[in-house]
Amino acid sequence: MFRYQYEKCRSGHRIGMASTLETILLPMSALAQTETVSGKSVAHAAATHIAPAKHTGKLRSPNRQAQTSESIVVSSRRGVSGAGQHEAHSETVLSRQELLNRNIRTLTDIVRVAPNLIIQPSFGSAALNFAIRGVGLMDFTQNNMPSVMPYVDGVAYPISIMTSGLLFDMDDVSIAPGPSGFTHGQATTGGEIDFHTGDPTPQFHAGLTEDYSSYNRNRVEGFVSGPLSRSVSFRIAGQSMTGGGFQHNARGAKYGNADLGALRGKLKWQIDDTSRLEVGGHWTTDQSESASGHNMYNTYHVPVTSDLMETEWGLDPRFAKIIGINPDNKKPREDNMFWGANVRYTKEYSWARLSTISAYETVDEHELTNQTNSILAYGNMFRNNQSNVFSQEIKLESIKPSARFHWEAGLYYSRSRMAQSFWYDSSDRPNTTPLNKTSYSENQQNFNQYVQLSYAVLPKLRLISAFNHESDDRQMLNATNAIYNLNTGAVVGTPTNFGNSGALTNQFAGRVGAQYQATRNIMAYVMISRGFKPGGFSANIMQTAAQIKPFKPEQVLSYEGGFKAMLFDRRLRFNASGFYYDYRDQQQWNTVLVPPPFGVLGGYVNAPRSYIYGAEFDMEAHPFRGLVLTQNFGYEYGAYSQFQSYNRAAMTTHFAATGVWTPIATNYAGYSMGLPNLTLSGAATYTWKVMKDYQMTFDADYSYRGAQTQPQYIGQTGMYRAPDYFLLNSFLTFSAPKQHWSVTVYGQNLADRRYWISSSTQATFYGVTPGLPRFVGGRINLNY
Repeated sequence: MFRYQYEKCRSGHRIGMASTLETILLPMSALAQTETVSGKSVAHAAATHIAPAKHTGKLRSPNRQAQTSESIVVSSRRGVSGAGQHEAHSETVLSRQELLNRNIRTLTDIVRVAPNLIIQPSFGSAALNFAIRGVGLMDFTQNNMPSVMPYVDGVAYPISIMTSGLLFDMDDVSIAPGPSGFTHGQATTGGEIDFHTGDPTPQFHAGLTEDYSSYNRNRVEGFVSGPLSRSVSFRIAGQSMTGGGFQHNARGAKYGNADLGALRGKLKWQIDDTSRLEVGGHWTTDQSESASGHNMYNTYHVPVTSDLMETEWGLDPRFAKIIGINPDNKKPREDNMFWGANVRYTKEYSWARLSTISAYETVDEHELTNQTNSILAYGNMFRNNQSNVFSQEIKLESIKPSARFHWEAGLYYSRSRMAQSFWYDSSDRPNTTPLNKTSYSENQQNFNQYVQLSYAVLPKLRLISAFNHESDDRQMLNATNAIYNLNTGAVVGTPTNFGNSGALTNQFAGRVGAQYQATRNIMAYVMISRGFKPGGFSANIMQTAAQIKPFKPEQVLSYEGGFKAMLFDRRLRFNASGFYYDYRDQQQWNTVLVPPPFGVLGGYVNAPRSYIYGAEFDMEAHPFRGLVLTQNFGYEYGAYSQFQSYNRAAMTTHFAATGVWTPIATNYAGYSMGLPNLTLSGAATYTWKVMKDYQMTFDADYSYRGAQTQPQYIGQTGMYRAPDYFLLNSFLTFSAPKQHWSVTVYGQNLADRRYWISSSTQATFYGVTPGLPRFVGGRINLNY
């Protein structure tokens, strides 16, 4: 096993002090199978925790590479990885091999292996909501900036549905908690999730994976990578995913099948010794059946069953005709397409590195959802969302992060344009308008300027400081609500135009901290950060002008401390951290009351004061050759200090008894936020040789997640609080490393535990989205 000393440059975190070890030269020709981490090509032995090579300050030219046999510097040490051990943060990094071992196929799977992370479907949509350490925005209306920003190869995805079909040919995924935007991208309060896709390789390399499992779930993934000339290389990757629908209705019809395809391409041109140009593009189509829920409660006398996997759907053919979809297919479904392109340029000088990223991303979303999870047509919503985002970043930084003084500064700009409309069918609901259409345009412009400095005041002590200033300007334009006649498709009366609304944010943020390298393998750090996130708009079934009034920006003051250690001659890595968040004007999807006939609806509100605290640790041990033990632990608790809001459960109960929507408010000061307090995951993986050229790998892993309550039901228990759950998984792999193939059988949720991963409400309907039942499958992998 080899360990690269390296500079981690993907998310702005930098190594402060690197240890000096004996090095050897490993010819690139020996790396027949390559993977990439953070843009650097490494051997197939990445499965044994190899990290990228330390940067030498110059980019090699093609001729120079040939003269040196394309050699790279590595350190010969056995044991755990030293990646990130000299960085003052608590980031969780999931390697390509870990993503494969844990069967991470969709983004919601990541919560099984990362502490204090929430990724949940948004009310039956393909869009997702992200939260880290309790900080995150449930963006039902899909028009606001997330508190946790997804990045793909350094490009921000501010509209979460853009991440659909993303997880293939992935080198690694990193989850970074806490305020961000000090070294790249946009400012956020909750952190970021960075996805790093496979890069072009200097030698030809190809792979194909076929994965088939229960419920006819089939996933095919492949890539081709290699040189086009001495200075130009490419990589093309794609995936197809179908089936997997494990839900059903009362008549036995199956539901939930995926139908998704995606392609990604990269081209890299090594212009000369000091400059490089990279061009990338991607395309995704999603025709899947929408995430659907199980109806737990309603006041419309719709039957409720105890079968968590049972769902229902209904579609009024008149509604289908008006919106232009096939009325014979009543199932909620997606009809989405996403594509984007980016250009990156890197230039190195003797004193600094200049890098730029230009990117353009588009969303073309057509989504039919049934928010009551019932046979009633009431609750069907059809969303049209045409959005595009252009971003430009330019960054300059000193060459060696491990130098006594290191600096980096940059400018980030993004501009988005959105045209969104959604039709809401409430024809089954008594005393209400039958069909509403809400439409609007939204323009956004964001400009972030950032600087980070670090200075080694003593050989073992480094001080860190950073600040940024961000201006975010959002306008909701031409917000309109129209009522339609279901029989004729004609507008009833005159549409109501609520005009325009704006939300402008100009704020500074910053952080200060220190890291102390006690020994070569033990480091401690403290960090104080202030982060903020812009405000936005609710834009949900508009009935009054007050609904387009923007909600306020939020702020988080974060205190964090921790240590990182590698012990027992690198056989054990143990990292731990603790944190406390002072939360101001927390943005959350909660309850608003509009005039009858609608009553309670979802909308964004600000909780004036709240706090969150917790702790995390991760451990990796290599007690003897072939055995690897891992364990993650996360604890979090959040409560409100000042917050008064509508009590949705009480209002629903009152309506069920009287038929009248009445405002009932509760002071939630001292109430828990309902966060899943405890998250655990661990694995034991053992590999041994079989005969001479083959090997077997057996793995058993688990995950545990504590109970959780959605923000609309603060203080509630019973069915409103998703119960805790424990999942057990395993796999067995037979592989031929020299022949570049492997065969795997696996099982997920072996105990067939019934649990749900999110919940949603629509008036007096309450539904939950079930998690995966037991899946048993097999996988064949070929690599050349």
